[in-house]
Amino acid sequence: MLFSLLCTVFRTPLLALLGTDAQTLDATMGYMNWTVCCGALPAILNVVQSYMVRSEGSTLHASIGTMSGCLLNIVLDPIFILPWGLNMGAAGAGLATFLSNCVACLYFLVLARIKKGNTYVSMNPRLLRRLTGKQVRNILGVGIPAAIQNLLNVLGSTLLNNFTAPFGAAAIAAMGISQKLYMIPMQVSLGFSLGIMPLVSYTYASGNRARMKQAIVFAMRIVVVSMLVITVGYCLGAPAMIRAFMDSEEIIGYGSRFLRVMSLGFVFLCTDFLAVGVFQALGMGRNALLFATCRKVVLEIPLLILLNHFYPLYGLPFAQLITEVVLSCMGIVMLRRIFRMEKPH
Repeated sequence: MLFSLLCTVFRTPLLALLGTDAQTLDATMGYMNWTVCCGALPAILNVVQSYMVRSEGSTLHASIGTMSGCLLNIVLDPIFILPWGLNMGAAGAGLATFLSNCVACLYFLVLARIKKGNTYVSMNPRLLRRLTGKQVRNILGVGIPAAIQNLLNVLGSTLLNNFTAPFGAAAIAAMGISQKLYMIPMQVSLGFSLGIMPLVSYTYASGNRARMKQAIVFAMRIVVVSMLVITVGYCLGAPAMIRAFMDSEEIIGYGSRFLRVMSLGFVFLCTDFLAVGVFQALGMGRNALLFATCRKVVLEIPLLILLNHFYPLYGLPFAQLITEVVLSCMGIVMLRRIFRMEKPH
């Protein structure tokens, strides 16, 4: 709620900082009004509730809650955006997202009520009084590194937008479309990472190191093969995929080059995500913080600046690729050390 208030008060300088111009300001502000100024709370509460439900192993309910919002968003988008519907444009897309997140939150609230007495998940704020200092430290030890990583992701996106903006609206659109397509395999990798976290936590706490290793290796094999297949598809079908968003030869030309470079990092991305998921499952907040710092501060942001100087615009996607290659190597080394750790006492 505080974030919504701050973004509402300072939205004009914030949007300027994020790289909007006269062509994109109105559309961006219309979208932001619904998704951030009004919608930050349900957007974040939706994610928090999903994680809490998944932590007990209820992956089906977590998926249903999340997917209900996603599917509703898909249905509402054309109705709110297009001329034959409410013709609200970008603001309509924001309103659809806001309503979808509210529905997903409602699902989790109803689920918590129905399962009352058979679950440890509760939305009762009075239970906060029972938190001990150790519990708070454990939560912050994992949560703060994850928060820093997300904040640095925003900083990286801001730099990327600002470096792309001088090349015009077509380049901005192409980069935006490429980033959206990049998010599909990224979410697949994230799904595997989140999916094994409860099992890794339980097996680590019980001392069943062999099963923990089997779960991690199994997930690694599945996701690496999946990413290889997706990489081939993206490299071959990049122009058609960009055209599905906007049928402009200039945008397709930019976007195809961006997307093909980005796709080369999919295999490394999934390894990085799995490693961070294991760190979070084991409460290794320092390792997660190390990865967050290396990802943006040490690697991606300096590489964006450097590559933009020597290879303007087209060098930007390589920053992400190089970052993922380095982090995946670090992840493999650190996972091997975890496999050799002694059983917890």
